[in-house]
Amino acid sequence: TWNKFKSRLPPSYFEEHLLQTADFLFDSKLYRLALWQGYRLYLQQFCTLSLESIRDVEHFKQSFFSDGFDSKRARLTFRALQGECQCIFYLEKERGALPDQSGVQNLLSILGFVRILMQAVLPDENLCWILYNGTFSSLHMYNICRFLMSAGHASQVLEYLLWACTCLETSAPLLTASFLPWRATLYCAVCECYFHDCASVQAEVFARRALGKISELAKLEEMTGSQVSLETQQAYKEATVKLAVMVFKRSVYEPRRKPKGLFRPKQKSNLKELQLTPWPRTPTGRILMEMFEGNAARFLAVLEALQDSSVRPLQTGLPEEFEVQDVVLELISAGTSLLSGTLFRPVCLSATKCNL
Repeated sequence: TWNKFKSRLPPSYFEEHLLQTADFLFDSKLYRLALWQGYRLYLQQFCTLSLESIRDVEHFKQSFFSDGFDSKRARLTFRALQGECQCIFYLEKERGALPDQSGVQNLLSILGFVRILMQAVLPDENLCWILYNGTFSSLHMYNICRFLMSAGHASQVLEYLLWACTCLETSAPLLTASFLPWRATLYCAVCECYFHDCASVQAEVFARRALGKISELAKLEEMTGSQVSLETQQAYKEATVKLAVMVFKRSVYEPRRKPKGLFRPKQKSNLKELQLTPWPRTPTGRILMEMFEGNAARFLAVLEALQDSSVRPLQTGLPEEFEVQDVVLELISAGTSLLSGTLFRPVCLSATKCNL
């Protein structure tokens, strides 16, 4: 069909419908067909190299945008690049939940290409939609990273998540409260990578930095004097809670750890007696009360702390350190109390003023 009608139709009309057909095939989950009979067919008129072969920003521009980003075909080209990246990703996902080494390398190469694309468009504010919109660039990068993280490759995707965070922070049109949930998601993904690599110090430092960025954004909005909507207030609250959980995930353990070489006799906790004392019963409970407003946020913090990769009591049993064992038992006790609803009415705290 393409060979018959391409010569009979105006180029712009033909290319638009070529990509429309490719989008339809993609939505129908026919990824291989969409790739070869749509997106790649369009891109081959500019460059026959694979996306993984693109070396840097200059090479990217020469290959796909020799007429610049202001040309009439630029939007279609970005759309085709988006489609090809997504097709490659979903074809790898179809092969299995645990990609082999070649699959991992293929996805890392796509991440490298997306980063080059983001480097190319970042200086142009008119193209900021590419950094967020249409599940492309930072969103597409995040989806690939999450897939590789679930397969145990967190350390390899960390640099790409950090780059996505940098792009959001340096693009002025994206520095608004409407993009705050997405920024918080990226920030938390970076922290999870650090925790996966047992780099809890870096995770806490990054989470505190992210909280500072959110606080700066809130102050900028206050300076404008505009009315803050309920949706915006909720976005700030949720973002703050998510990142405060990342801080809690380390800070709940570290103050209780015994310094090396220091002997301290084990003081056995009596959980039955603890249940009879008023809340907060333990140091862990007091930290929860100080840092979080509402039992839902506290329960989320408990779950995340129990999933810390350096401790992992739910997967491997209690850790060897007595002090960390106490923290784990206190977390489980707090979680049980939160689920049973036995806590007293919490003191109202501002979500944007967590005691960190």
